Amino acid sequence: MAIEGELCVRLGWDGRAVHGVHIASTRPFAAARVLTGMLPAEASATVARLYSICSCAQETASARALAAAAGIDAAAASERATVPVQLEAIQEYLWRILIDWPQAMGRDAIVPPVAEARRRVADALGSLRATDDAMPAKAGAPLVAALEAIAAAHVYGITPRAFLALRDIDALEDWIARADTLPAALLGMLQASLPTLGRSDIALMPDILRDAFVAHVLPAFGERPDFARAPDWAGTPVETGALARMQSHPLLLALRARQGNAVAVRMAARLIELAALLVGIEGEAGGASAPRWVDAFATAPGDGVAAVQTARGLLLHRARIDAGRVTGYEIVAPTEWNFHPAGALARGLDGMEADDEAMLQRHARLVVQGLDPCVACRIEVGHA
Repeated sequence: MAIEGELCVRLGWDGRAVHGVHIASTRPFAAARVLTGMLPAEASATVARLYSICSCAQETASARALAAAAGIDAAAASERATVPVQLEAIQEYLWRILIDWPQAMGRDAIVPPVAEARRRVADALGSLRATDDAMPAKAGAPLVAALEAIAAAHVYGITPRAFLALRDIDALEDWIARADTLPAALLGMLQASLPTLGRSDIALMPDILRDAFVAHVLPAFGERPDFARAPDWAGTPVETGALARMQSHPLLLALRARQGNAVAVRMAARLIELAALLVGIEGEAGGASAPRWVDAFATAPGDGVAAVQTARGLLLHRARIDAGRVTGYEIVAPTEWNFHPAGALARGLDGMEADDEAMLQRHARLVVQGLDPCVACRIEVGHA
Protein backbone atom coordinates (compact mmCIF):
# COMPACT_ATOMS: atom_id res chain seq x y z
CA MET A 1 0.00 0.00 0.00
CA ALA A 2 1.23 3.52 -0.80
CA ILE A 3 -0.27 6.82 0.33
CA GLU A 4 1.64 9.42 -1.65
CA GLY A 5 -1.26 11.11 -3.52
CA GLU A 6 -0.63 13.91 -6.02
CA LEU A 7 -0.39 17.69 -6.41
CA CYS A 8 -2.42 19.87 -8.73
CA VAL A 9 -1.00 23.28 -9.61
CA ARG A 10 -3.55 25.61 -11.20
CA LEU A 11 -2.25 28.71 -12.96
CA GLY A 12 -4.32 31.79 -13.73
CA TRP A 13 -3.04 33.03 -17.12
CA ASP A 14 -4.15 36.01 -19.19
CA GLY A 15 -2.29 35.04 -22.35
CA ARG A 16 0.83 36.95 -21.35
CA ALA A 17 1.69 36.11 -17.75
CA VAL A 18 0.57 34.07 -14.75
CA HIS A 19 -1.63 35.91 -12.28
CA GLY A 20 -2.35 33.64 -9.37
CA VAL A 21 -1.18 30.16 -8.42
CA HIS A 22 -3.31 27.65 -6.54
CA ILE A 23 -1.75 24.43 -5.21
CA ALA A 24 -4.03 21.59 -4.15
CA SER A 25 -2.89 18.27 -2.70
CA THR A 26 -4.56 14.88 -2.49
CA ARG A 27 -1.89 13.60 -0.12
CA PRO A 28 -3.93 11.91 2.62
CA PHE A 29 -1.65 12.65 5.62
CA ALA A 30 -2.80 9.33 7.01
CA ALA A 31 0.21 8.42 9.16
CA ALA A 32 -1.58 9.05 12.47
CA ARG A 33 -4.61 7.04 11.44
CA VAL A 34 -2.56 4.15 10.08
CA LEU A 35 0.06 3.94 12.84
CA THR A 36 -1.88 4.79 16.01
CA GLY A 37 -2.21 1.79 18.31
CA MET A 38 0.78 -0.08 16.86
CA LEU A 39 3.84 -1.20 18.74
CA PRO A 40 6.86 0.99 17.79
CA ALA A 41 8.53 -1.80 15.81
CA GLU A 42 5.34 -2.42 13.87
CA ALA A 43 4.95 1.28 13.14
CA SER A 44 8.51 1.64 11.84
CA ALA A 45 8.13 -1.38 9.55
CA THR A 46 4.80 -0.05 8.28
CA VAL A 47 6.27 3.35 7.39
CA ALA A 48 8.89 1.65 5.21
CA ARG A 49 6.07 -0.02 3.25
CA LEU A 50 3.87 3.07 2.99
CA TYR A 51 6.41 5.28 1.20
CA SER A 52 8.06 4.09 -1.99
CA ILE A 53 9.94 7.38 -2.48
CA CYS A 54 12.99 7.89 -0.26
CA SER A 55 11.99 4.77 1.68
CA CYS A 56 15.36 4.57 3.47
CA ALA A 57 14.99 8.15 4.75
CA GLN A 58 11.38 7.50 5.76
CA GLU A 59 12.31 4.30 7.58
CA THR A 60 15.23 6.02 9.28
CA ALA A 61 13.13 8.98 10.39
CA SER A 62 10.46 6.69 11.77
CA ALA A 63 12.88 4.47 13.68
CA ARG A 64 14.73 7.44 15.15
CA ALA A 65 11.57 9.37 16.13
CA LEU A 66 10.06 6.30 17.79
CA ALA A 67 13.31 5.54 19.60
CA ALA A 68 13.52 9.12 20.89
CA ALA A 69 9.89 8.96 22.05
CA ALA A 70 10.69 5.73 23.91
CA GLY A 71 13.56 7.45 25.71
CA ILE A 72 16.31 5.61 23.83
CA ASP A 73 19.50 7.54 23.08
CA ALA A 74 19.47 7.64 19.29
CA ALA A 75 22.82 9.38 18.73
CA ALA A 76 24.81 6.29 17.71
CA ALA A 77 22.00 4.89 15.58
CA SER A 78 21.54 8.26 13.87
CA GLU A 79 25.24 8.37 13.02
CA ARG A 80 25.11 4.85 11.55
CA ALA A 81 22.08 5.85 9.46
CA THR A 82 23.82 8.80 7.81
CA VAL A 83 25.63 6.91 5.03
CA PRO A 84 22.55 4.88 3.96
CA VAL A 85 20.48 8.06 3.80
CA GLN A 86 23.17 9.79 1.77
CA LEU A 87 23.51 6.82 -0.58
CA GLU A 88 19.79 7.01 -1.22
CA ALA A 89 20.14 10.74 -1.91
CA ILE A 90 22.93 10.04 -4.42
CA GLN A 91 20.78 7.61 -6.39
CA GLU A 92 17.87 10.07 -6.27
CA TYR A 93 20.10 12.84 -7.63
CA LEU A 94 21.31 10.64 -10.47
CA TRP A 95 17.69 9.89 -11.38
CA ARG A 96 16.71 13.56 -11.31
CA ILE A 97 19.79 14.71 -13.23
CA LEU A 98 19.91 12.01 -15.92
CA ILE A 99 16.23 11.10 -16.33
CA ASP A 100 13.77 13.72 -15.05
CA TRP A 101 15.71 16.86 -15.97
CA PRO A 102 16.36 15.83 -19.60
CA GLN A 103 12.73 14.80 -20.06
CA ALA A 104 11.52 18.13 -18.64
CA MET A 105 13.63 19.88 -21.28
CA GLY A 106 12.56 17.68 -24.18
CA ARG A 107 15.68 15.51 -24.30
CA ASP A 108 16.12 11.75 -24.04
CA ALA A 109 16.81 10.32 -20.59
CA ILE A 110 20.03 8.45 -19.88
CA VAL A 111 18.72 5.37 -18.09
CA PRO A 112 21.50 2.69 -17.96
CA PRO A 113 23.88 4.48 -15.56
CA VAL A 114 21.00 5.31 -13.23
CA ALA A 115 19.90 1.68 -13.22
CA GLU A 116 23.47 0.60 -12.47
CA ALA A 117 23.74 3.07 -9.58
CA ARG A 118 20.39 2.00 -8.15
CA ARG A 119 21.41 -1.67 -8.30
CA ARG A 120 24.67 -1.01 -6.50
CA VAL A 121 23.05 1.19 -3.85
CA ALA A 122 20.23 -1.31 -3.30
CA ASP A 123 22.78 -4.08 -2.73
CA ALA A 124 24.69 -1.91 -0.26
CA LEU A 125 21.57 -0.86 1.63
CA GLY A 126 20.44 -4.47 1.82
CA SER A 127 23.79 -5.46 3.33
CA LEU A 128 23.65 -2.60 5.82
CA ARG A 129 20.14 -3.55 6.93
CA ALA A 130 21.25 -7.16 7.38
CA THR A 131 24.14 -6.19 9.64
CA ASP A 132 22.58 -3.07 11.25
CA ASP A 133 26.04 -1.53 11.33
CA ALA A 134 28.01 1.24 9.70
CA MET A 135 29.58 0.57 6.32
CA PRO A 136 33.20 -0.56 6.72
CA ALA A 137 35.60 1.56 4.71
CA LYS A 138 36.96 -1.39 2.70
CA ALA A 139 33.49 -2.65 1.85
CA GLY A 140 32.28 0.80 0.86
CA ALA A 141 35.26 1.78 -1.30
CA PRO A 142 34.22 -0.20 -4.42
CA LEU A 143 30.69 1.21 -4.23
CA VAL A 144 31.89 4.79 -3.89
CA ALA A 145 34.39 4.31 -6.72
CA ALA A 146 31.63 2.95 -8.97
CA LEU A 147 29.27 5.84 -8.14
CA GLU A 148 32.04 8.38 -8.71
CA ALA A 149 32.83 6.79 -12.08
CA ILE A 150 29.17 6.97 -13.12
CA ALA A 151 28.96 10.62 -12.09
CA ALA A 152 32.25 11.50 -13.78
CA ALA A 153 31.28 9.86 -17.06
CA HIS A 154 27.64 10.90 -17.35
CA VAL A 155 27.18 14.01 -15.19
CA TYR A 156 30.39 16.00 -14.91
CA GLY A 157 32.91 14.93 -17.54
CA ILE A 158 35.46 15.49 -14.75
CA THR A 159 35.79 14.02 -11.28
CA PRO A 160 33.19 15.07 -8.70
CA ARG A 161 35.99 16.55 -6.61
CA ALA A 162 37.10 18.71 -9.56
CA PHE A 163 33.54 19.90 -10.14
CA LEU A 164 33.17 20.76 -6.47
CA ALA A 165 36.23 23.00 -6.85
CA LEU A 166 34.46 25.31 -9.35
CA ARG A 167 34.15 28.53 -7.37
CA ASP A 168 32.74 31.21 -9.68
CA ILE A 169 30.52 31.75 -12.70
CA ASP A 170 33.44 31.96 -15.15
CA ALA A 171 34.60 28.53 -14.01
CA LEU A 172 31.07 27.16 -14.37
CA GLU A 173 30.73 28.58 -17.89
CA ASP A 174 34.08 27.09 -18.84
CA TRP A 175 32.88 23.71 -17.54
CA ILE A 176 29.64 24.02 -19.53
CA ALA A 177 31.64 24.75 -22.67
CA ARG A 178 34.12 21.91 -22.18
CA ALA A 179 32.15 19.08 -20.55
CA ASP A 180 30.69 16.63 -23.03
CA THR A 181 27.75 15.58 -20.84
CA LEU A 182 24.02 16.08 -21.09
CA PRO A 183 23.70 17.84 -17.69
CA ALA A 184 26.32 20.38 -18.76
CA ALA A 185 24.38 21.02 -21.97
CA LEU A 186 21.08 21.34 -20.11
CA LEU A 187 22.50 23.78 -17.58
CA GLY A 188 24.03 25.75 -20.44
CA MET A 189 20.61 25.96 -22.10
CA LEU A 190 19.02 27.24 -18.90
CA GLN A 191 21.79 29.75 -18.31
CA ALA A 192 21.56 31.05 -21.87
CA SER A 193 17.81 31.29 -22.33
CA LEU A 194 16.04 30.99 -18.96
CA PRO A 195 18.49 32.17 -16.29
CA THR A 196 15.82 33.58 -13.95
CA LEU A 197 12.99 31.12 -14.64
CA GLY A 198 11.13 30.25 -11.45
CA ARG A 199 12.97 32.83 -9.36
CA SER A 200 11.53 33.04 -5.87
CA ASP A 201 12.16 35.45 -3.03
CA ILE A 202 11.20 32.85 -0.41
CA ALA A 203 13.97 32.46 2.15
CA LEU A 204 16.17 29.39 2.13
CA MET A 205 15.83 27.09 5.12
CA PRO A 206 18.64 27.70 7.61
CA ASP A 207 20.81 24.90 8.96
CA ILE A 208 18.77 22.53 11.10
CA LEU A 209 20.55 23.17 14.35
CA ARG A 210 18.66 21.62 17.23
CA ASP A 211 18.25 24.79 19.30
CA ALA A 212 16.97 26.77 16.31
CA PHE A 213 14.60 23.97 15.34
CA VAL A 214 13.20 23.80 18.87
CA ALA A 215 12.73 27.56 18.96
CA HIS A 216 11.33 28.21 15.48
CA VAL A 217 9.63 25.02 14.26
CA LEU A 218 8.72 22.72 17.12
CA PRO A 219 6.07 24.95 18.78
CA ALA A 220 4.00 25.14 15.59
CA PHE A 221 4.59 21.45 14.87
CA GLY A 222 2.94 20.58 18.15
CA GLU A 223 0.21 23.22 18.30
CA ARG A 224 -1.05 23.79 14.73
CA PRO A 225 -3.21 21.03 13.24
CA ASP A 226 -2.38 22.24 9.71
CA PHE A 227 1.39 22.42 10.20
CA ALA A 228 2.10 19.15 8.36
CA ARG A 229 0.22 20.47 5.30
CA ALA A 230 1.76 23.96 5.28
CA PRO A 231 4.93 24.03 7.41
CA ASP A 232 6.92 27.19 8.03
CA TRP A 233 9.98 28.44 9.87
CA ALA A 234 9.03 30.95 12.59
CA GLY A 235 5.81 31.70 10.72
CA THR A 236 7.43 32.15 7.28
CA PRO A 237 7.55 29.68 4.35
CA VAL A 238 11.07 28.54 3.48
CA GLU A 239 12.67 26.57 0.68
CA THR A 240 14.38 23.29 1.51
CA GLY A 241 16.67 21.07 -0.55
CA ALA A 242 20.10 21.24 -2.17
CA LEU A 243 20.06 25.00 -2.67
CA ALA A 244 19.30 25.61 1.00
CA ARG A 245 21.90 23.12 2.22
CA MET A 246 24.66 24.25 -0.17
CA GLN A 247 23.86 27.96 -0.13
CA SER A 248 27.25 28.94 1.29
CA HIS A 249 29.20 27.35 -1.60
CA PRO A 250 31.00 30.20 -3.45
CA LEU A 251 29.57 29.25 -6.85
CA LEU A 252 26.01 29.30 -5.53
CA LEU A 253 26.61 32.61 -3.78
CA ALA A 254 27.67 34.07 -7.13
CA LEU A 255 24.78 32.53 -9.06
CA ARG A 256 22.20 33.65 -6.52
CA ALA A 257 23.57 37.18 -6.53
CA ARG A 258 23.09 37.34 -10.30
CA GLN A 259 19.99 35.19 -10.89
CA GLY A 260 18.25 34.72 -7.55
CA ASN A 261 16.78 31.42 -6.42
CA ALA A 262 15.90 30.27 -9.93
CA VAL A 263 15.60 26.88 -11.63
CA ALA A 264 19.09 27.05 -13.14
CA VAL A 265 20.58 27.83 -9.74
CA ARG A 266 18.67 24.97 -8.11
CA MET A 267 19.97 22.60 -10.79
CA ALA A 268 23.53 23.83 -10.19
CA ALA A 269 23.00 23.26 -6.45
CA ARG A 270 21.90 19.69 -7.17
CA LEU A 271 25.09 19.09 -9.16
CA ILE A 272 27.20 20.61 -6.38
CA GLU A 273 25.59 18.57 -3.63
CA LEU A 274 25.85 15.31 -5.56
CA ALA A 275 29.60 15.95 -5.90
CA ALA A 276 29.82 16.88 -2.20
CA LEU A 277 28.05 13.69 -1.16
CA LEU A 278 30.34 11.53 -3.26
CA VAL A 279 33.44 13.26 -1.92
CA GLY A 280 32.10 13.04 1.65
CA ILE A 281 31.29 9.34 1.55
CA GLU A 282 34.64 8.68 -0.10
CA GLY A 283 36.25 10.19 3.00
CA GLU A 284 33.89 8.32 5.38
CA ALA A 285 32.46 11.71 6.37
CA GLY A 286 28.88 12.17 7.39
CA GLY A 287 29.25 15.88 6.77
CA ALA A 288 29.43 16.02 3.00
CA SER A 289 27.40 19.19 3.25
CA ALA A 290 26.68 21.61 6.04
CA PRO A 291 23.68 20.13 7.86
CA ARG A 292 23.46 17.03 9.99
CA TRP A 293 21.71 14.49 7.76
CA VAL A 294 20.09 12.46 10.54
CA ASP A 295 19.11 13.82 13.95
CA ALA A 296 16.55 12.83 16.56
CA PHE A 297 15.68 13.88 20.08
CA ALA A 298 12.95 13.68 22.70
CA THR A 299 10.86 16.82 23.14
CA ALA A 300 9.09 15.46 26.23
CA PRO A 301 8.58 12.05 27.83
CA GLY A 302 6.92 9.88 25.21
CA ASP A 303 7.41 12.46 22.43
CA GLY A 304 10.19 12.20 19.85
CA VAL A 305 11.15 14.08 16.68
CA ALA A 306 13.48 13.02 13.86
CA ALA A 307 14.90 15.39 11.24
CA VAL A 308 16.33 13.62 8.18
CA GLN A 309 17.68 15.29 5.06
CA THR A 310 16.77 13.82 1.67
CA ALA A 311 17.60 14.80 -1.90
CA ARG A 312 14.40 16.88 -1.92
CA GLY A 313 14.95 18.52 1.46
CA LEU A 314 14.02 18.17 5.10
CA LEU A 315 11.84 15.27 6.24
CA LEU A 316 10.33 15.42 9.73
CA HIS A 317 8.72 12.64 11.74
CA ARG A 318 7.12 13.16 15.14
CA ALA A 319 5.99 10.21 17.25
CA ARG A 320 4.17 9.95 20.56
CA ILE A 321 4.15 6.77 22.63
CA ASP A 322 2.14 5.89 25.71
CA ALA A 323 2.04 2.53 27.48
CA GLY A 324 4.28 1.05 24.81
CA ARG A 325 2.07 1.93 21.83
CA VAL A 326 1.94 4.73 19.28
CA THR A 327 -0.65 7.36 20.25
CA GLY A 328 0.18 10.03 17.68
CA TYR A 329 2.23 10.44 14.53
CA GLU A 330 2.93 13.27 12.07
CA ILE A 331 5.10 13.42 8.96
CA VAL A 332 6.21 16.59 7.18
CA ALA A 333 7.74 15.79 3.78
CA PRO A 334 10.02 18.14 1.79
CA THR A 335 7.20 18.66 -0.69
CA GLU A 336 5.12 20.41 1.95
CA TRP A 337 7.86 23.01 2.50
CA ASN A 338 8.50 23.81 -1.17
CA PHE A 339 4.90 23.46 -2.38
CA HIS A 340 3.47 25.49 0.48
CA PRO A 341 0.51 27.59 -0.79
CA ALA A 342 2.65 30.70 -0.38
CA GLY A 343 6.03 29.00 -0.81
CA ALA A 344 8.83 28.73 -3.34
CA LEU A 345 6.80 27.14 -6.14
CA ALA A 346 3.88 29.56 -5.87
CA ARG A 347 6.17 32.58 -5.75
CA GLY A 348 8.34 31.26 -8.58
CA LEU A 349 5.35 30.74 -10.89
CA ASP A 350 3.34 33.87 -10.08
CA GLY A 351 4.10 36.56 -12.65
CA MET A 352 5.91 34.16 -15.00
CA GLU A 353 5.59 35.37 -18.57
CA ALA A 354 4.56 33.10 -21.46
CA ASP A 355 3.13 33.92 -24.89
CA ASP A 356 1.33 30.63 -25.43
CA GLU A 357 -0.06 27.83 -23.31
CA ALA A 358 2.38 25.19 -24.54
CA MET A 359 5.32 27.38 -23.48
CA LEU A 360 3.64 28.06 -20.15
CA GLN A 361 3.24 24.34 -19.51
CA ARG A 362 6.87 23.60 -20.44
CA HIS A 363 8.27 26.33 -18.24
CA ALA A 364 5.96 25.50 -15.34
CA ARG A 365 7.07 21.85 -15.49
CA LEU A 366 10.68 22.99 -15.31
CA VAL A 367 9.95 25.07 -12.21
CA VAL A 368 8.22 22.07 -10.63
CA GLN A 369 11.18 19.85 -11.56
CA GLY A 370 13.56 22.34 -9.98
CA LEU A 371 11.74 21.91 -6.65
CA ASP A 372 11.25 18.16 -7.15
CA PRO A 373 8.02 17.03 -5.48
CA CYS A 374 7.94 13.51 -4.08
CA VAL A 375 4.53 12.90 -5.70
CA ALA A 376 3.06 13.31 -9.17
CA CYS A 377 2.27 16.91 -10.09
CA ARG A 378 -0.44 17.94 -12.53
CA ILE A 379 -0.44 21.46 -14.02
CA GLU A 380 -3.71 23.07 -15.09
CA VAL A 381 -4.07 26.41 -16.82
CA GLY A 382 -7.09 28.63 -16.23
CA HIS A 383 -7.63 31.67 -18.44
CA ALA A 384 -7.81 34.79 -16.32
